[in-house]
Parts: sequence; structure tokens; C-alpha cells
Amino acid sequence: MKRFTTALFALLLAGTTFGQSSKLSKEFTNTTTATPVDVIVRFNTDPTDPASDAHHQLVIGKGGQYKKTHHVIRAGSYRVNANQLAALASDPSVKFISPDHALRGMAAPAIDYFRETAHADSAVSAGWTGTGIGVAVIDSGITPNADLSNAVVYSQSFVVGDTTTADQFGHGTHVAGIIAGSGQNSSSNPKYQFGGAAPGVSLINLRVLDANGNGTDSGVISAIQQAIALKSTYNIRVIN
Repeated sequence: MKRFTTALFALLLAGTTFGQSSKLSKEFTNTTTATPVDVIVRFNTDPTDPASDAHHQLVIGKGGQYKKTHHVIRAGSYRVNANQLAALASDPSVKFISPDHALRGMAAPAIDYFRETAHADSAVSAGWTGTGIGVAVIDSGITPNADLSNAVVYSQSFVVGDTTTADQFGHGTHVAGIIAGSGQNSSSNPKYQFGGAAPGVSLINLRVLDANGNGTDSGVISAIQQAIALKSTYNIRVIN
């Protein structure tokens, strides 16, 4: 009996942290202040887009600000005071509340021989260039250049307040070149032509990082949702 009681206590403790709701991320260490926090609230059923939806009104009714709906995970992103989170988590329609984390892009390493490293050179030599396949690049955007002149077929920005889809940070274009660069920029190089692993693919440019390489969880989720929505249109088979 003692062993059963101990196991039951451990199970209950795993679902709550000293009174904190098991539906609240453990990252919320102080939920008693009126400090505004950016959150992603997952629901048991999919909310609709309009802010008048009952799911969104649940948060708005507690002084929250509606930002966006994320159908792909049955959620919405909001700004709400921390002292309202416990009440939100107690609602039966809420599945989980997590922070809308700030993200930061990392500097891209210099890579010269990526085709050989991934054995993509053999595929390209055999004529397997990825033609007809769409690759969604969720990054800092793509700036068109000679290597990518015809590769980008769709562009959209998910950076708040910035509709620019060109790369202002430098990482997205670098990644796009590794994926689909034609090698045109280095065609006059007497030693080596730097082409992408699959120069025939179409690129779907979904920008989520700003000029400083900063973004958010909700921006990435929105971009993934859009990639899924565009899957049939551009035959998207890969999300990078």
C-alpha cells in the first residue's frame, strides 16, 4: 500500500509544480504580476480566424490582445498579463499555454563542398536536380541573385510590421544557395563551380527572421502553416 501511495503521489506531482497548473509551461515562474507576456494558447478544438471566436474571446475577456490563429496546432498567439494565465489554464477548452519564445538565427558557417559532403554531386550528375519539387525555406528571407534568379516562386514575410521578403540578415540566402544555387555566380571560376544540391527545385521563401536575425515561435508556426497550405500549389515536399 505504501508503495502504491508513493507512486500515486509521484504521478500527481508530475502533472503540477507546487500548485501551478499542469497546463502552464514551467517557464512561467511568476504568474502573480500584471506584466504583459506573449503566449501561445493551445485549445482542445480548432479556433476560427475572427477575433470574435469563442476561443479568442476567452483570452480577450481577461484583458488579452489577440494576434493570430494557428490552425496547424489548434492555437492562437496573444499578449496577456501574467496574472491571468492561471485562470486561462483552468478553462476546460484550454489544452496548454506556453511562451511565444523569441528566436535568434545563428551565423551560417562557410561551406564550399557541400555537394560532395552530402553526395549530392552524384545525383546532379545523374540528372536528379529536383525539378518539379518545392522546398519551403523558413528563414531570414531570400535575396534574388544570379544563382537563384528563377528558383524563388513564392515569397511572404511573417516578420511583424515588415512585409519585405528580401534577406536582410544573410542566412536565408546562404541556405537557399546550398539548396538550389545554379552555380552561375561562380561559373567563371577556373577551379570550382559552387552549385546547390538540387538546382532544379522551386523555392518558397517564407521570411521569419528580421534584419537582426530575430524572430518568434509564432512567426515560425505561421510560416509552417502557410507551407502546408501551399503544398499542393507548389508540390512542396521539404520544409527547411
